[in-house]
Amino acid sequence: GSSGITQSTEAVVSTREYGKQWYQRRVRGLFHYRLLFVTMLILLLLFSTLVSLATCQTGGSTKYAQFDDSTEGRLQPTGLFTSQMDEVESEEVEVLEGEVPDWVQGSMYKVGVGAFELGNRRVTNVIDALSKVYRWSFSPGKTPTFSTKFLKTGIYNRSVESENLVPHRVLGDILPPLTAFEKIKMTLWDANRDNNNITPWKLKGRDGLTVTGEGPLYFDVHEENLDFMEKYKIVDNGMFVKEFMSGSHFAKHPTTGDSYNYIYLTGLDKGLLSGLVPGYQMVKFTEEGGKSVGKVVGHIPVGLDDMRVVHSIGVTENYVILPRLSLRAILNSTFHVCSNIKFDHKTPTMMHVMSLTDGTYKTFQFPPFISVHIINSFERVNSDGDVEVVVDYPTLTTTHDFPDHYCYYEILNVDQILNDNFNYRKEWRPLTDVTLRRFVMNMRTGAGQVIDHPQMWMPRIIHVDFPYMNDLYRGRPFCFVYLHTIQWDNRNAMGILKLDLCNQRSWGWDDLNLFPVEPIFVPRPGAAEEDDGV
Repeated sequence: GSSGITQSTEAVVSTREYGKQWYQRRVRGLFHYRLLFVTMLILLLLFSTLVSLATCQTGGSTKYAQFDDSTEGRLQPTGLFTSQMDEVESEEVEVLEGEVPDWVQGSMYKVGVGAFELGNRRVTNVIDALSKVYRWSFSPGKTPTFSTKFLKTGIYNRSVESENLVPHRVLGDILPPLTAFEKIKMTLWDANRDNNNITPWKLKGRDGLTVTGEGPLYFDVHEENLDFMEKYKIVDNGMFVKEFMSGSHFAKHPTTGDSYNYIYLTGLDKGLLSGLVPGYQMVKFTEEGGKSVGKVVGHIPVGLDDMRVVHSIGVTENYVILPRLSLRAILNSTFHVCSNIKFDHKTPTMMHVMSLTDGTYKTFQFPPFISVHIINSFERVNSDGDVEVVVDYPTLTTTHDFPDHYCYYEILNVDQILNDNFNYRKEWRPLTDVTLRRFVMNMRTGAGQVIDHPQMWMPRIIHVDFPYMNDLYRGRPFCFVYLHTIQWDNRNAMGILKLDLCNQRSWGWDDLNLFPVEPIFVPRPGAAEEDDGV
């Protein structure tokens, strides 16, 4: 006690004797504590080493992809954002390194930018550039060839005829700015924005290659020479119906090969004659009698006040999935598209899972998320025997710092991309941090959950998007996905990322001042492994 004397049942111990015993007990206790501490430290270090070996080493190489984030010698990818007016057909491509496997046969298509300016006018956003179709062709024993031609849209044809970029609806800006008269003229001439420059697709029953945009208006080009064939719509909804949007990416059924998409509709007559309730019309594109036809699967009623930007959808064996994430489409302007697209922190993510058999659907609600490109969707049966629909997405890790007044697609502003002084980390912080997320929806209970995949690349501050996978596994359980990476604040250094989501492994490729675009995976014929291909 405070007097330095302790009472026991056997004797009263003097202060000196007590002090001696207390000191001995203290020394023994400190020794035991230190021994325990050293033992725990050794075990912790050993455990850390084992964890490091187990999680970071695979066959002598690091498990997680490492991208070069050094700045020395880096150049901007100005070539990707420079107008290329030439059109070429079947020109031979020099193979600089390696060999093309003999089993790689056929054509690979891309749709993208062709020209940012014409005459004294230019556009500032990548999506607004005049569209071009690209084709690479491969034949055994022959040199690969390359072709490219402008998509002969109404906007392109009028611009070439007038030798000046004509007024039309744009996501970014047209410079010099449009006059009031030009805006009126644009409204008359540009009822449907037809500068489709998103993706190529092959629809059943169509002779050509279909080029898509953000609406249900399509172009077909010849599969070999890329010449214009036809501008068309597949679904006729009548004169009293206004079609606002459609997915830029079709989804292909894993068994039938039919394509699926949506069209957002509203009645110009407020439903008085058309009987239409505003919402998303889910459509199957198939072939009948040798022709491509669109058949309505079902309708999801959603008012204009809750219309969302849905860039891509999912399809499984029995369901089509409409993922309405938190990018709202608000009709603020008829001239400037981006001012109509806003992220709303209060708007939850809604996923609608519709039966392909009868058009009935279930709706699942999740927290607000931002993403545009779906990785894959598939069905599985859980331990309780319930069917679950699974959807994977690359999403922004957090949306807390995402400014409401910015349009998400302003990230593709060319002046901003090529500006060394623009700081994405400061101005667009959420865009520099991506997490792959899995949305799981129980079709019996109606419960949904979100599971984060581990972050499997370094450095973390990389934008990861444009996923591609083995087409034979679309709509089915899968493991591997290939993505494009970009370091916004490192002169847009780009790379390719391969992820094994099942075994939590990753591989990366990048090279100084080489700028890959979206990866395409081609499976080896007869391959037994999902990632056997190029």
